[in-house]
Amino acid sequence: MIYYNQTNYPHVPYPTLTDLPELGCASTTVRDAGCGLCATCMVVENMTGQAFPLIDCLELSINVHANHSPGTDLTILGTYVAERFNLGFAATDDPERLREHLKKGYMAVACAAGDRAEENYVGVFSHGGHYVAVVGMDADGEHIRVLDPSQVPGKYDIEGRREKVIVNGNILHTTMTVLAQDCRYREPANYEDGDFKKWLEFAGEPANRMRYFLFWPSET
Repeated sequence: MIYYNQTNYPHVPYPTLTDLPELGCASTTVRDAGCGLCATCMVVENMTGQAFPLIDCLELSINVHANHSPGTDLTILGTYVAERFNLGFAATDDPERLREHLKKGYMAVACAAGDRAEENYVGVFSHGGHYVAVVGMDADGEHIRVLDPSQVPGKYDIEGRREKVIVNGNILHTTMTVLAQDCRYREPANYEDGDFKKWLEFAGEPANRMRYFLFWPSET
């Protein structure tokens, strides 16, 4: 299984929040904000067998202005990636649509929401917003396999995570129930004051509600 880890790229610049000059950060790197790039590359390469180097995905994201968000806007980038690799693409907030998609043997990128202090909830895949690649489903239609672009030793040993994820090398074994709970949309009011909250309030909806980005082989 092809795997990209964003922590290996602290030297590769990836400016973000480019549509808000007062918040924009030209000094961010793939390590800081490249989870969406890595997750997209993993889905494309593992599903199609075609090469999609990280630097190509990064350049595409910048060229199509998908880097205007705090990281990557997959509703924008996904469309261009699908066109390049002759794939179908759809964004949804419905975990059941993701389930049916995975049952067909396809793959997706999922957007985790992070900790929810208002619920005393520990984010499984990240304490903040984070993209992961969902690359497989077992025959039971519930257990799934995930690739986390920011996986580091000990990340899944903490309380709130270790009982929900089994680590097998780069592959994480979890369930649709866990993923759906972790990706559930949070209203901007529930975030602590800061740049991310300001961006959410600026960007509005409905694009920010999209939690799953589905890719499949096109028939045309």
